Amino acid sequence: MDDGEPGQQEPPNGAPEHPNDIDPAIEQAADDDSENLEGDDSEVGELEEGEEFEEGEEFEEGHGEDLEEEEIDLNDPANRGVKQYGCEHYRRRAMIVAPCCDKPFWCRHCHNAACNDNEVDPKKRHVLDRKAVREVVCGLCGLRQEKASSCSGCGVAFGRYTCLLCSFFDDDLTKECFHCKDCGICRVGGRQNFFHCRTCNCCYALSLRDQHVCIENSMHANCPVCCEFLFDSIKPINIMPCGHTIHQECLKSLAAHSTFTCPVCMKSIMTATHMERVWEDLDQAVQATPMPQEYANLKVGILCNDCSARSTVNFHVLGHKCRECGSYNTRRT
Repeated sequence: MDDGEPGQQEPPNGAPEHPNDIDPAIEQAADDDSENLEGDDSEVGELEEGEEFEEGEEFEEGHGEDLEEEEIDLNDPANRGVKQYGCEHYRRRAMIVAPCCDKPFWCRHCHNAACNDNEVDPKKRHVLDRKAVREVVCGLCGLRQEKASSCSGCGVAFGRYTCLLCSFFDDDLTKECFHCKDCGICRVGGRQNFFHCRTCNCCYALSLRDQHVCIENSMHANCPVCCEFLFDSIKPINIMPCGHTIHQECLKSLAAHSTFTCPVCMKSIMTATHMERVWEDLDQAVQATPMPQEYANLKVGILCNDCSARSTVNFHVLGHKCRECGSYNTRRT
């Protein structure tokens, strides 16, 4: 290893020896500030396309609003079949008709799995344009009809939460779905627990307000590890200290393989407090591994990827420690 980057060396003493053995402290750090972003691109609630949502305007109950779980009135015809229909992704009572292939699917994920992920012919692969959905099929009576919140045939509600412009229905109110007009999609987790960062152009947990580095449209990018588009991903997402975003499972995978640098900018993937454990392990490994005599007094110049300081240090095959901040996330100059 030439530049001393911690992601390119053998695990030091105390670090995981097997790729699947993640340090509990590191795994907990990866769990912090994760976002579960889910939903469809659209405007707010049941407004017609092109209408503007006015501040303070009320949502119709059960449509585009985040509601707490409550006892279901099974005597209400609209509640027939509640939570009994749907797919592995959502409990809902309507299938959306994909305009691209004119076939009904329970949700966009089911469509994309069938027509993109599992399609062997690359020319036939495609994803659902959610804004183009105009028709639904009732899960109870099978009637194909224009998109609405309830069936025009049997009267059943398609979801206890409905957002027509998102073409989104869900019977599970415990998810606390809500629609962010700035994101333009429905999300889960409760409106009261999130704020919209206008620079990053995405909803983040309240714990990140004034506690994250803003990067313009940071969530409107592909995961730097698996390359899935992050903005409408349903997997938990982490915002790294540098401001770049990544799937939580991909972040844990990097840490499990002793890679602790952001794939985009090379800064450390966790805060200085969480990285101290890694640097302490490297300190012990360096002390326990003396260099051969011909390299004992060799000096090299380094640049710290974390604090940008330059310094001259003794060469070591395991890494080079920044004299300013103590990070081993450095490279030779």
